[in-house]
Amino acid sequence: MSQSLAPGLLIASPPLGDPNFDRTVVLLALHSEEGALGFVVNRTARLTLGELLEHAGYEGLSPDPSPVWIGGPVQPQSAWVLLDDSTVEAGDGVIEIGSRLRVSSSRAHFDQIAEQLRKRRRGRSAPARRMVMLGYSGWAPEQLEGEIARGAWLPVPLDESIVFDVDAEQRWEKAYALLGLRPFDGMTMRGIGQA
Repeated sequence: MSQSLAPGLLIASPPLGDPNFDRTVVLLALHSEEGALGFVVNRTARLTLGELLEHAGYEGLSPDPSPVWIGGPVQPQSAWVLLDDSTVEAGDGVIEIGSRLRVSSSRAHFDQIAEQLRKRRRGRSAPARRMVMLGYSGWAPEQLEGEIARGAWLPVPLDESIVFDVDAEQRWEKAYALLGLRPFDGMTMRGIGQA
């Protein structure tokens, strides 16, 4: 491996063909000789944050219609919090991604979210910018490099604004724009070579 692609973004190529990753943007958190770890940041789950926290046993919270995101197909029963908060220190279950982003699966971060929702119920402050995700995207050693070599992914440097400042439906196209490209909508492997 020549150098780490993390932190960065992976853009699914238009003809990827894997339904888990079709038209996705993956926030690549870790990448080394041991493999890679990332999170899809533009695909929502079928439940809300309030529903997820209720299923996890939290009580007395204000209903929260915020989306829960599908971080990837690996361990979909695991939950992660992606924070836009540079004051959270890396270590002790927290992974630093770039200058502002942090990700954690620790119970303490979910307790903090629950406490923020309790305070909101009492009319207090809005919560920090965050995404709660189910599952993650993982690659074995050299697997990601092989997929990139086959054209499945386009790696681009991390642009943190795409994660929180761009509507989810537009993140794939905006990530392509970082390369000065526009994806070919409707292009599939099946359509290539057919008249």
